Amino acid sequence: MKAKLFSLLLLPSLSWAVPNISDGKLLHDESCAKCHHTPYQSLGWNEMTNRTELRYMIEACSDHFQLEWNAQDVEDTEEFLNTEFFLFD
Repeated sequence: MKAKLFSLLLLPSLSWAVPNISDGKLLHDESCAKCHHTPYQSLGWNEMTNRTELRYMIEACSDHFQLEWNAQDVEDTEEFLNTEFFLFD
């Protein structure tokens, strides 16, 4: 019984498993583009070289500007930026 209940609790998180590039673009356009412009423009310091660094910088900006983004927002934005600009993988 406990295993079934636990499985049901995980169901909402499973819908977040796949990044949504459209949502990432919207989040980028509403928040990131204010500083970085479109197409992506580096601010010249600490340029990212892989997806881990990209995610870290998105999280850092989200925290700094108090965007209250959840993990899905960060993942969507990371996927958008990587697909459109960085092409790390």
